[in-house]
Amino acid sequence: MQNDKIKIYISCHKECYVPNHPMLFPVQVGTANSNIRFEGMYHDDEGDNISEKNPSYCELTAQYWAWKNDKDADYYGFFHYRRYMSFSDKQLETNLFEDAELEYLDDNALETLQLFPEKMKKLITQYDVIGTTPVNLKKLHRVLDSNYTQYVIPAYQYEEDLEVMMDIIKERHPEFYDIAEYYMKKAPYGYFCNMFIMKKQIFNEYCEWLFDILEEHEKRRDYTNYNIDGYRVSGYLAERLFGIYYLYLQQNSNIKHCDLQRTLFANSDKNEVIMPAFEQNNVAIALAFDDFYAPYAATLLESIVENASYDNNYDILCLSTRVNDNNKKIIQDMLSGIANVQLRFVNPKRMLSEHNLYTRGHFSVETYYRLVLPELLKDYDKILYIDSDMVVEHDLAELFQEDVEGYLLAACYDADTSGLYNGFDPKKKGYTDNIMRLKNPYNYFQAGTLLMNLKEFRETFTTQYILDFAAERNWELLDQDVLNMLCQDKVKYVDMKWNVMVDYENIRISHIIRLAPQWQYKMYMEARKEPYIVHYAGPDKPWYRADLDMADIFWKYARNTPYYEIILQRMMQTVASWDRPRQNSSLIRGGMQCIRDHGLLYTLKYIPKRLARDKE
Repeated sequence: MQNDKIKIYISCHKECYVPNHPMLFPVQVGTANSNIRFEGMYHDDEGDNISEKNPSYCELTAQYWAWKNDKDADYYGFFHYRRYMSFSDKQLETNLFEDAELEYLDDNALETLQLFPEKMKKLITQYDVIGTTPVNLKKLHRVLDSNYTQYVIPAYQYEEDLEVMMDIIKERHPEFYDIAEYYMKKAPYGYFCNMFIMKKQIFNEYCEWLFDILEEHEKRRDYTNYNIDGYRVSGYLAERLFGIYYLYLQQNSNIKHCDLQRTLFANSDKNEVIMPAFEQNNVAIALAFDDFYAPYAATLLESIVENASYDNNYDILCLSTRVNDNNKKIIQDMLSGIANVQLRFVNPKRMLSEHNLYTRGHFSVETYYRLVLPELLKDYDKILYIDSDMVVEHDLAELFQEDVEGYLLAACYDADTSGLYNGFDPKKKGYTDNIMRLKNPYNYFQAGTLLMNLKEFRETFTTQYILDFAAERNWELLDQDVLNMLCQDKVKYVDMKWNVMVDYENIRISHIIRLAPQWQYKMYMEARKEPYIVHYAGPDKPWYRADLDMADIFWKYARNTPYYEIILQRMMQTVASWDRPRQNSSLIRGGMQCIRDHGLLYTLKYIPKRLARDKE
């Protein structure tokens, strides 16, 4: 056992996370048809290969490559870039397809699956063949009474292909025919995904048998007019052929075999190493948003660029999990061609996957992304984080260049929260004093604008500690409360011009901020005269009501984005959905005035009367 060499190949058609593991070897499949060669992988177009057949053979091009070109292993195995076997002693919960579903393929997943080299080697060398847990066909769907039925139900898989496959087995490998008939017509279970681990001799014999049948099948059938899914026919047939061969071995030889659970990873992307975009004068800016917020984030980005200086370079990181490729392209194209601006999308969700973080109302999980920035951006010393419901009226480089040495962050006083604490919200004082236990409640800062000293954060807290703290309870203002509690005594306060929260319903200024300490009230009112960043904080947004305080600044930038018409359409759909005239007459008037001002002809009679209100 000590000298047995085990090689498990991972078929990859895209760049993905592949662990540094002595038994796992990634192979790029379909390399012959690609203009890109992934680094750190084998390539299936080298040596004796069928790489160009990948569209029909799927992951089998990696299997063929290993069979023909790698002769020195004692055991050969095959996983997929998002499907591994589990070596855990614990049975994991599975879906109907017998996949144990895990969120991420990462080091934590390897531990869950117990992919420890010595443990794997000990188990593998006890057997001649290891398959994956077979799928109960009836459990998968009540109409499935056989592998034959399961194959022919999809419109893109043809019964004639199965019949030809069976004919070839009967003609060229008659000793397998009875087993094939039973497996395809009567067996209540099926083996799928072309995943297995085999001893060398069995692997070679299996490949000789398998590829002989598939090559003959190609000669007898014409796949030219198959659709994109149907063209994967050789890969589909191979799944059934493996089941036939495996059952034959079980019934006609003394092989030792077992089945392991198969796992499915929702996300197998590799961890990104994010480096500053520019070597000099790099102004790092982060914002978080999802697909719904893409038009409003685009408006913010437009305002940043319009107020940027030529003396600095702007490194913009969009923290996103739920932004589709179309929105990414629109936003990237919007800023393309600007030499001193680079925009990248970064997915930080993996770092939050083990924590159950509270959200409510218009707050979404994206708000927590700023908590992981110190670890996510290990090569950055500081970053300017701004909320996506903002627009900028000043060069952000000026704030970014603020000296935060010895501080965890720089931010603005929150006069709104101070007013709530001073009596507008009867519960706020008890919460702040007894739950948050802030040393000075009037030092509470608004987290929409944060200049974060990432280096200082890394020296003070681990990300695990911050997230554990955030998950301890349902904080009223979520991560903003968390940051205020963790950072007190190490906050540098900057001019409130950098985070001017707008008024709404004539309440915020006259009834809330007016209750704040007089020095904060004066500071806020002075900042309103020339805001550097306008923050549409709260439930009302300018894209709901065009007469909102400082909404004209939003629309000034919104009309220069590719989303302008979408923003208008959404607003009018929202207006049309409201059915409380007394409360919303001003909103309707504001919406109609906005449409007249912007020169677009809309009429409410063309908009459905009852459309669901926007979630955010």
